Amino acid sequence: MKIAMIGAGGWGTAMMIELAGRNNDLIMYCRNPDRAEEIRKTRENGEYLPGAHIPEKIRITSDLEEAVEGAGCVIICTPSHVVEEMAARLKPWLMKDAVVVCASKGLADNEGHRLSEGITKEVAGITDKIVALSGPNHAEEVGIGLPCATVAASAVPEAVQIVQDLYMSPVFRVYRSDDIRGVEYGGALKNIMALACGVLDGIGLGDNCRAALMTRGLVEMTRFGVHFGAQMTTFFGLSGMGDLVCTCTSIHSRNHRAGMMMAKGMTADEISKSTNMVVEGIRTARLVHEIALREHIDMPITEEVCHLIKGDHNAREALEILMTRAKKAESETY
Repeated sequence: MKIAMIGAGGWGTAMMIELAGRNNDLIMYCRNPDRAEEIRKTRENGEYLPGAHIPEKIRITSDLEEAVEGAGCVIICTPSHVVEEMAARLKPWLMKDAVVVCASKGLADNEGHRLSEGITKEVAGITDKIVALSGPNHAEEVGIGLPCATVAASAVPEAVQIVQDLYMSPVFRVYRSDDIRGVEYGGALKNIMALACGVLDGIGLGDNCRAALMTRGLVEMTRFGVHFGAQMTTFFGLSGMGDLVCTCTSIHSRNHRAGMMMAKGMTADEISKSTNMVVEGIRTARLVHEIALREHIDMPITEEVCHLIKGDHNAREALEILMTRAKKAESETY
C-alpha cells in the first residue's frame, strides 16, 4: 500500500522513518520545493529533525498530487490550524475509501470541533475511514528508533486495524480505540498543561507542585472531554495521562519550553517568533478557555495559562490564585 505523509516537520519525518521499517511505498510531501530538494539530497531533515537518517526508499516531493494520488493511506501531519485546509487541498486526488490519519494535535476552532471533524467534512463522499493517532511520541526519539506506544482511534474499526498493521513494529506499539473524541481532546489539551508545567519549572517550584498540577490538569482535560461526549477512561490511557506525563516533563517538549520562556517574562508573540516550530498549546489554550467560559466548564489551570499568555498575571500571581481557590473535595463529578 502506498503511504503518503502530508507534512515534513519533525513528527511527520519521524513517522516516515518508523514506517520505512515495514513498508516500501512511501512518499513525504514538503510544501517548500527548496527544502524538499535539500532533504532529498542529504537524507536528513536538518531544520526539524537533525541527526535522524531518512531511508532512500522514502520519496520526497513538493507536488501534492504526486504525494496523494494512488495512496491507500494518507497521513496529515501539519499545524492544527491548517489541517482542514490541507484536507480540502488533497481531496481532488484522494483515492476512494483511503484511510486518512490525523497525526496533528489541537482543536479546529473555538466551537470545540476536533481536527478529524474538519477532515471528515472535507472528504465526505470519498472516504469515512478517518483515524486519529495520538500518544506520548516525541519525534526526536521515534526518529532514532527508541521504543514507544501510541493509540489509533476511529469510528470505523477496519480503519484502525489498517493503521495498526501499517505502523506496528518491535519499537512502535499501536493500541486501538473507538473513542476518537477522547483521543483527540487528550492530545490537544495536554499542551495547555505542558505550558503550565514549563512556567512552574521556570520559577523552580519543584516536583511536588508539578505532580499536583499534572494531576489536576488531567481532571480539567477529562472534564472538558466528557462534556463533549468523550469516554472518561480514555484520559487515563496513552493519549491522556501518557501524553500528559511525556509533554509536561520532557526536554523535547516545545510547549514545556514555551512555558519556561513565559516564566522569564517573554510574551506569546515573542515565544512564537523564537522558534520555527508551532507551539500548539498557546493557540489551544485560547480556544479552550473561550469554550469553557461559554459552556460553563470549570478549568482554573487553563484560565490562568490564558492570563499568563495575555500578560494579565505573572507566574507568581497565577500560582497564588490557584492555591487559594475555595475549598473542595478531590472527587467530583466530571
